[in-house]
Formats: sequence, C-alpha cells, structure tokens
Amino acid sequence: MGRSRVLRWGTLLVLLLGGGVGVTILTRTLSWPGQAVAPRPPSGSGLQVEGVLAQLFLREAGLSSRQDPLVLVADEVNAFLAGHVEVRDSPVWPVQVQIHPTEVELGGATTVGQLVETAIGASLAQVLPGSVAAHPVWISARGSIAVVSPGRAEFVAHAAAIGRQGVPLTLLWKVVGGRPRSLEWRMPRVVERMEIQPGRIVIHTRRPAPGRGTPG
Repeated sequence: MGRSRVLRWGTLLVLLLGGGVGVTILTRTLSWPGQAVAPRPPSGSGLQVEGVLAQLFLREAGLSSRQDPLVLVADEVNAFLAGHVEVRDSPVWPVQVQIHPTEVELGGATTVGQLVETAIGASLAQVLPGSVAAHPVWISARGSIAVVSPGRAEFVAHAAAIGRQGVPLTLLWKVVGGRPRSLEWRMPRVVERMEIQPGRIVIHTRRPAPGRGTPG
C-alpha cells in the first residue's frame, strides 16, 4: 500500500473518530452564550463615563484636589461605547463589556462568513451557502486592564471563546485578523492603576506632577 493511500485512509479514520467531538465543538461554537443577550443600558448611562473622564482631566491639570477612586460599571461603559464613533480596527462593534469579579470580558457579534474570510480567505468564504455565511457568531476575550506606562493602558487578554467554545488566544487573533490595536489606548497620566472588582472598574489616581496648575 502506497504512502499516499495510507495518509488518505489515516485522515479519513481521524475524521470518523473525531466526528462526534467535531459536531460538539461546532455546536458550542455556533451557539449563542447567555452573556450575549444583555439588557439595553438605561438612558443617560454614558454620561457617567463622561463625568469620570472630565474629573480625570481636572486632576491631570491640577485643577482638582480630589483623590477618591472613580468607579465605572458595565452599563455605563456599554452606553458610552454605543454612543461613540466606531473603532475601525475592532473585529466587532459595538463591543459589549461584562465585568466579572476579577476580569473584564469584551465580546461582540460577527458572522461565520466574516470569520472564514479573515482567517482563510475570501475565495473560500464566497462558496459558503448564504445562510451559513450569515450565521451570527459571538466572539469574546477575558482579561485584565493594566496601566503599562504613565498615560497608556492595555487590555491584557487571558482567555478567549467563540460562541460557547473556549479557544486559544492565538486562534481568536487569527480569525479576527490579528490583535486589535484598539486594545491599547492613551489616558490621562494621572491614572495610577485600574482595579477590577465584582461588577465595577475602580480607577485610582496619583497626584499630578508639580506645575500643572493650582488645585481647586
């Protein structure tokens, strides 16, 4: 028996043995996780984020003597994101934020066709049946928020999922076209650290450098 025939039969055997597992993984991947169905944020929730940003800039300029931590909850962050300009390098928009006891989860909806096109190529995506290509898929990543240097923060992903199926981070970045640059952003240098607590993000600040204004 030739080597090529052995490889063909070996591949077929693997596919047959793994069929049940493959179906299970596919079902979990295409299923819609519970956190994807979130209630609409209350009207005006995004204003709280604007208030926190304003207070940060006041502290940065030395125009506020307040040192108390600033707090944001998921509804406020989601409302703020939904009301602002789309982040162009994000694989999904708007992003939905969930705040767990020690981690933040970022998630959003895309389609099977979009994932196939990004990961493999447009030629394969074009041969998918329309109903398959348009099937919605929820993708998400969990992680922490770190102030990596004065004036810069970063979302550091620890785990990822497509639908209900956990996947390696490398696979998630592959199917969405790479790690989005928007996961690192500029912020007031007065921010010292961002702490994740159950249901909220707590922002701790330092005193501004001398010469930035007179505290009020």
